Amino acid sequence: MFKLFSVLMFIFLSPAFAEAKMVHYTMNASIRGYVGVGGKIDGVVNPILTAQRGDMVMITLMGVENMPHDIKFEGHNVKSPLLRKKGDSVDIHFTAEMDDIYICSLPGHASAGMKGKFMISSTQEDPEEDSPEVDDVVKKANDIPPAINYNTPREVVFDISAVEVESKLDDGSTYEYWTYNGTVPGPMLRVREGDTVVVNLKNLDHDMVHSIDFHAAQMNHGGAHVLQVPPMETRTLKFVAKKAGLFVYHCATPHVPTHLAKGMYGMILVEPAAGLSVVDQEFYVMQGEYYTKELRGFQGHHQHDEKKLLDEKPTYIVMNGRPQGLTGSNAMKARAGDSVRIFFGAGGPNLISSFHVIGEIFDKVYPYGSFLSVPFFDIQTVLVPAGGATIVEFIIDEPGHYVLVDHSLSRVEKGASAIIEAH
Repeated sequence: MFKLFSVLMFIFLSPAFAEAKMVHYTMNASIRGYVGVGGKIDGVVNPILTAQRGDMVMITLMGVENMPHDIKFEGHNVKSPLLRKKGDSVDIHFTAEMDDIYICSLPGHASAGMKGKFMISSTQEDPEEDSPEVDDVVKKANDIPPAINYNTPREVVFDISAVEVESKLDDGSTYEYWTYNGTVPGPMLRVREGDTVVVNLKNLDHDMVHSIDFHAAQMNHGGAHVLQVPPMETRTLKFVAKKAGLFVYHCATPHVPTHLAKGMYGMILVEPAAGLSVVDQEFYVMQGEYYTKELRGFQGHHQHDEKKLLDEKPTYIVMNGRPQGLTGSNAMKARAGDSVRIFFGAGGPNLISSFHVIGEIFDKVYPYGSFLSVPFFDIQTVLVPAGGATIVEFIIDEPGHYVLVDHSLSRVEKGASAIIEAH
């Protein structure tokens, strides 16, 4: 009580009190990370803490395990006393001056997951405007633009935002994703052969340059030389979609593999001038990889591991954003007798996918995303290279659960599966 009284007296006597306010956060400290208590951060692991410049920030830290922990705000040069056992609590306070990170300063604890961000908010009314909260980065497989219904080429405009978000990875864990429009993969774009494609890329990241390389754009660097967008700026690319097919797009800002391993990829469908046949259901699915310092099952915040990335040893292999992301409430829905078309791509950055649907045979396969090649008929498994795509079509014969897998089946254990629920 005396400690809190001293802090309040400090604030009241401060010359800046008229302009500043007190911001109070409470967190539990455990080796899996700092867990928010109360308010918007309740239950969030390593929450993003915000305040306006000049605010008095008070942090209450509580121990929930018999292991020593502290909290240190590195840029503000403030560190708490040590929590030594379960039930201990400490308070620290400082004046908000800059964006910062907070960590546990004990050796190994930050790399184990005890690390988060502190950010200066631009306005009092909306302090989290530039740090969007995303409940789930999973791109719904049925979130697909409608089929093209015009016969002559036209100009088609897409507005895309590059945004970093912290969101769920696996049960009890989170990851910092780099995304297009807040999902992995980014939006599926749909145009007609001969269309002029205009892309406005806005970079909402405060620190990192982001870009897009379109495999569908026959120009220098797939347009990435134009779409290297500095933080908080916008750039525009225009190109003609000259050839029909299903093409990957991805970030092409160095280090390129890291940007892909954080989730920055998607696909653009260029329909042939004659259009596509009508089917009952269309789905959009992309496989990707995450490389983290922590092992699968770790409860807390996972951090990107460059060595694992370069060694091509992913912790997770996923479809549409996270392990088993297209299951449960996100599972694809269909009915027995439906004709189904799946637009499938491999975002990589490293692995080839052996795409297979358990319980079905692909009636038609358009290999490598090519519509002008003669389709393959009655195919069990399709090889899709990293940075490549395919289109498969089949009819669901009977009700059941049809599981999409990478038939390098050990990868299913790492998350590479999805479900079609057919009724």
